[in-house]
Amino acid sequence: MPLMERVREIGVDESRVDDDTVLTARRALMREMARSARPERTLRSRRRTWTGVGIGGLVAGAAVTAIVAGSVLAPPAAPDAAAAEVLERASAVTFDATDTTLVAGQYLRIETVGEHLQFWRADWADDDDENTMPFNASRGGSDAAVLVRDTRVLYIPADRSGDWFYDWGRAEAVESFGARGADAVREWSSSPGAQMREGDTIETLPGGEFVAVGGDEPPTPYLADRYRPHYAVMPREPRELLEWLRTPSGMSGEEADRWLVASLSDPSAINLMPADLRSAFFLAIALIPGFEVLGDDGAAATLQYVVPGHRTTTIVIDTAQGLVSSIAESYGTGGPAGDTLDSVTTVHTSVVDSAPRP
Repeated sequence: MPLMERVREIGVDESRVDDDTVLTARRALMREMARSARPERTLRSRRRTWTGVGIGGLVAGAAVTAIVAGSVLAPPAAPDAAAAEVLERASAVTFDATDTTLVAGQYLRIETVGEHLQFWRADWADDDDENTMPFNASRGGSDAAVLVRDTRVLYIPADRSGDWFYDWGRAEAVESFGARGADAVREWSSSPGAQMREGDTIETLPGGEFVAVGGDEPPTPYLADRYRPHYAVMPREPRELLEWLRTPSGMSGEEADRWLVASLSDPSAINLMPADLRSAFFLAIALIPGFEVLGDDGAAATLQYVVPGHRTTTIVIDTAQGLVSSIAESYGTGGPAGDTLDSVTTVHTSVVDSAPRP
């Protein structure tokens, strides 16, 4: 039976359609969309294939075109079956999620722990030119590296138009690398970036936005919620949403996908989406070729996307709650930091009954 006919039959005997019936229909539609995007795996051959609306048709169509034209070009790469299955599972959980649904007086508490490497050059540190920045070195051209841990907490009210509270927390050097590592730590500890958070670290963000100094400029939307102005227009159909997400890149195909994956550096931007949009978002990402599963224990899964010779992005998804747990990036190995990742951003989300005030 066609999908829309199945949805129409839900509650067909009811004289009026109540909210529960509408929600049931929406869930059925979303799950059917997920199944249409999910690959079926043949156990005997262990060969992964794609079925359902769109993907199979596109690949088959490209193959037929190549044969008719006499071309030897390979068909477009298909999304990895195992990665798509993980994202579909997260999508199904997300659609029924109540994790971000609050009652008046409650706050969504999002603790973000960012760890990132800063590479240091000794001769730049000794340079008297104030424009020389010793922590702007490259991995291979550095004499030492410092791993900085930055912990911040955001409190979001049930009504997002109300006051948010942002605890800037603190940043600290937690590890050093290289023979001059201790020197790099000392210099980092005395830098303006390390000293800027003395005193009260809690800030009020009206409606979740920074208020421009002087009031002459419009408020800047808080980055953790950067998709909020577009929630109403962002498509809920996965393929349409994927195209919407690609559009700002001005590119197409693999280049657009690489740009999109690189933009997924803040887990909160995904986790703060409404449940139906976040569900569609996971399905949209599942359509991108290149993601591979590094691990999956049923409660959490680790996906990796590699741009050869440039960047590796690793995403951990809490498949039990439908949330992104962490995003890591690596631009290579070597230098004093060896194979330490360039950055890891981890988030912990919970619901609390109060928030600290300035």
